[in-house]
Amino acid sequence: MSRLSTPRYQTAKAQPPGNPILWKAAVNDSDVFAYSTANDQNGTFFPKGGPFGAQLWLYNPNTDQYLMVGTPETANDSNAVVFIGRASAHAEAENLSPEKRAEVIGFLEDHKGEGWKVIQVSSGESCPSCRSKQVLFAEELMGLGLIEKGDFHVVFKATYDQTRRDATFNDAPFDQTFRAIDELGVLEDGGELFDLEAAIKANPETLEQCNQGELVFNAVNFASSLDTPDSVLSLLKQAGDQPFAVVVAKDGSIMSYATDTRDLANDGQNLTEKTAIVSALYGAAAKLREGGTFESWNLEGATLYTNIRDIGPKAYAESLWYNLSSIQVVAESTSDLIDSLAEEAPGIPNRDLFGKVAADYDSAASPIQVTFMGDPDEASAAHLLWKARLQRDGILNDQVDRLRALEKAGLSKIFFTSGAALPANKVIATFESNVHYDGKQAEPDRKPA
Repeated sequence: MSRLSTPRYQTAKAQPPGNPILWKAAVNDSDVFAYSTANDQNGTFFPKGGPFGAQLWLYNPNTDQYLMVGTPETANDSNAVVFIGRASAHAEAENLSPEKRAEVIGFLEDHKGEGWKVIQVSSGESCPSCRSKQVLFAEELMGLGLIEKGDFHVVFKATYDQTRRDATFNDAPFDQTFRAIDELGVLEDGGELFDLEAAIKANPETLEQCNQGELVFNAVNFASSLDTPDSVLSLLKQAGDQPFAVVVAKDGSIMSYATDTRDLANDGQNLTEKTAIVSALYGAAAKLREGGTFESWNLEGATLYTNIRDIGPKAYAESLWYNLSSIQVVAESTSDLIDSLAEEAPGIPNRDLFGKVAADYDSAASPIQVTFMGDPDEASAAHLLWKARLQRDGILNDQVDRLRALEKAGLSKIFFTSGAALPANKVIATFESNVHYDGKQAEPDRKPA
């Protein structure tokens, strides 16, 4: 099965509209912006997030006009995982904020029929969560008649392999799950995500990739009422026919719950941030962050219960970042109406939307055109800075133990030829922290039995 052993970026061969030199400059500018953001420490450990940047552009080939979305101060966005406490707050997702999406929609409505195209520039290859957001926005713009298919472009600099090698970030295992869903036909001919784990186990290649940590998935199972906590059943009853999700901690306590609160008429756009599963995961992470947990996206084996049978790609991709034990769909609470209301792109069944997100970049099934505009052998500046800082902080952590050992040996002070003396920890720099943020969730046991 060569597709699953071939890097995805090799299919990113689209030709972006406009001047390619500008896009080459833009992806490198995103890298420089990411470097500046990661380098702005203000005395704290990575206050913003990982070393990634993104920009959103509009281009009109008829007039050769280029517009960056936002102001000179707000046009660039960076990864904000650490700042927000949410594992999917990547640069591309932050760049496709509700505010910027609304700005694009408003502009295109004012210039309807003029042939404008949308281009997102990113310093790194998008994970499936960010790609879901790109696909959803492209589908929304096409549904509104504001762009044609093929008018939404994504241009990126660094591949999954590069970000893993140069900055210790590894999004590929999450994307590999989406590729497996598509390649194994999990959602074809009436198939559902409930079939995913069995499909992975039955295929030697995906089973080996899973065992090697190269494919990470959340099992989706049916749960009967007898297997569902009473507190969850009570909340499901209150939700009625509304899409609903609840996160239950390993100790049985409820961390967060949510219904789908989208209101297209009043919101003016499809706010997928308000869908049930996504909102519940955001809420659980927010609760941990409020309690002082740094890695608030690590839900430590919590279980997500829902009444949504046809789970969408954005919700599923989001769930991969949170270290869940599983997703349980309470069978007696599901309905076709709930699945319809839970469509992440209204009018498109979630199983069909999965195919658009999972498709290779050069597939006709994908509504976005993707271009790799980097050099696979050239590291990004922001990534090298990040890796160096991680190495530095590792050294500083080790120094703590060394100073403790020196204190026990009676060497707690450093004396100078000038006659001065200082405590050893005032001379030898240290940094005591258990934080090792590398953009991933904690390592859950995701290997099939």
